[in-house]
Amino acid sequence: MRQFSWVGAAVLAAVLAHAPHLPAIITALALALVAASWLHRRRGGSALPGWIKLVLIAVFALVLIVQYRSVIGREPGSALACAMLASKLLETRTRRDALAAICFASFTLMSALLFDTSLAFTLATFAGVVLLLAALRELEPQAVTAPKPASSLRACWPTLRASLISLAIAAPLALCGFLFIPRLDSPLWRTPADAGARTGISDTMSPGSVQNLLLDDSAAFRVDFDGTPPPRAQLYWRGPVLTDFDGETWRRRETGIAPPDAREATAGSAAIGYAITLEASDKPWLFALDVPVDIPAETQRGRDMSLVRRRPVTELFRYRARSLPDYRFDRDLSADLRAATLALPGGFNPRSVEQGRSWRRELPDDDAIVRAALDLFHDAFFYTLSPPPLGRDSVDDFLFGTKRGFCEHFAAAFVVLMRGAGIPARVVTGYQGGYFNPVGDYLLVRQSDAHAWAEVWRAGRGWMRVDPTAAVSPTRVEFGAQAATLGERTWYRGWWLATRNRIDLVNHAWNNLVVQFNGQRQRALLRPLGIDHIEPDTLLWLLIGASGLMLVAATLWAMRTSRRRAAPLDAAYDALCGKLARVGAPRSDNEGPLTYARRLRVAQPLSQRCASEVQRLFADYVGLRYARAFPPMEGIVEFARRVRRLRLETRS
Repeated sequence: MRQFSWVGAAVLAAVLAHAPHLPAIITALALALVAASWLHRRRGGSALPGWIKLVLIAVFALVLIVQYRSVIGREPGSALACAMLASKLLETRTRRDALAAICFASFTLMSALLFDTSLAFTLATFAGVVLLLAALRELEPQAVTAPKPASSLRACWPTLRASLISLAIAAPLALCGFLFIPRLDSPLWRTPADAGARTGISDTMSPGSVQNLLLDDSAAFRVDFDGTPPPRAQLYWRGPVLTDFDGETWRRRETGIAPPDAREATAGSAAIGYAITLEASDKPWLFALDVPVDIPAETQRGRDMSLVRRRPVTELFRYRARSLPDYRFDRDLSADLRAATLALPGGFNPRSVEQGRSWRRELPDDDAIVRAALDLFHDAFFYTLSPPPLGRDSVDDFLFGTKRGFCEHFAAAFVVLMRGAGIPARVVTGYQGGYFNPVGDYLLVRQSDAHAWAEVWRAGRGWMRVDPTAAVSPTRVEFGAQAATLGERTWYRGWWLATRNRIDLVNHAWNNLVVQFNGQRQRALLRPLGIDHIEPDTLLWLLIGASGLMLVAATLWAMRTSRRRAAPLDAAYDALCGKLARVGAPRSDNEGPLTYARRLRVAQPLSQRCASEVQRLFADYVGLRYARAFPPMEGIVEFARRVRRLRLETRS
């Protein structure tokens, strides 16, 4: 039962590694099957009939079909693996079955890294590997000793310690493989992308859609600037630009591709260079400071200056870009884009549209209209993450009713007012601000930094950014949404977020040094030694040489450790043979312990009590000396103690 418990713990760890991305029903079924297997084995149940296994297979197959409609892809494949692994545990009865379950659990556990490569998840996977090695350790042939209770934590420690030692020995060899196994610049194969449920900026916006992001403290991306970071008020990270409005939802419009040289953009300041490490979002949007002029490969830049990758970001993605913080573009607005950025749905928000028209009649120019809208927000509106609900005419309800909301409410209302006044306008979504980590010298942008602002088009000047939220709550732009809504947050949320921001330095280092270690960085591995480029065959020779040296060192250490542990064990065995020789039962020079014990059992020179104890000592010695490469020290000590206390009596 003790061995089965270790195998069950290893299988449980593999299933739990997939729990974050699997539907709750599949996770619950797999965990229930693991628990049922353990209870069935604990009660000494016999092998289950085949029809029960067939029913379980049918149930899992039905659930997979209902959930995914297919078994192809990362999530369906991992769900199928967890189901098969849990079913395998149910029929595990022999050592061979247990070894097969452990091998399958190893594959299932490692496949979880297809979904998450963060440091925290990698450490959790490492804990699963410890359990797998501990289960293998328990399945090794062992000396016959008194049984230990399976629930005793103290009894489990020697097995866990041996597992940790094995991992420590293997770590240098794993590091050698990580550094020197030649890497491709792109994966050799890819799994089909599943429809993910990851959070992130979308290409649509409706009342309340950004609110979930503002309450999400997970990391969105990290930025390493080439020089001094710009002021926080300039940190507008441009994402999807929303032009079409149906009265409820804002949507992105395809605007075509901007020319590569971005000649539409002019700047009053120097461009800023930076590198962004974007977390997986399962969406194709990339983010850049307004306005990007140099963009990464495999990326298209629309005429609205938003960046779209050719395939969704399903894993950590690092790219470089350059931006102009002070910009103007699209000095000449095409007729179709002008019509799209002035369009308003009929029958929606009549009061807001009329307000814009009245400003057009009463105010002298576009600048005055923009100022009037910002003054309106500044004088009577409030920033909150818990706004009252809005009705069908959401902008009217907001402007003339609730007057409470956050960035998406202000941006949408401002654009409707501008269009009503005949000024082309649109909504821009993305992120604003971020936390600058002075120790790591990088900027951390979280999902809670999500933001929406507006752009208006001015004749001869092109598109200009206008952030109506700044007119209501300048604190939001200067210090972030957390500071702007401090009164609405519980005290521990702010404290916890500040702590996470500081310790994120570890995650940043992990991403840069491990997750983003690609073929290009590998080829530049020896650059500090004056070698600019390493060829693949050179990497292979380095791998062979370094791993060979490590294996030789490990072999020498193992031989030394084996001799050191065998010395007291053999000394105790020699003492046992000496005691037997003194009572007239000496060991021949050519006799091994099993042959010697068999001869004593046949000759019966000792009393029955002494003969039984001597046979147990011989069995323990064989188990300690030959069943393991590294016999446990506590077993050696116990064997020596029993030999010292042995008092032999011959048959009368």
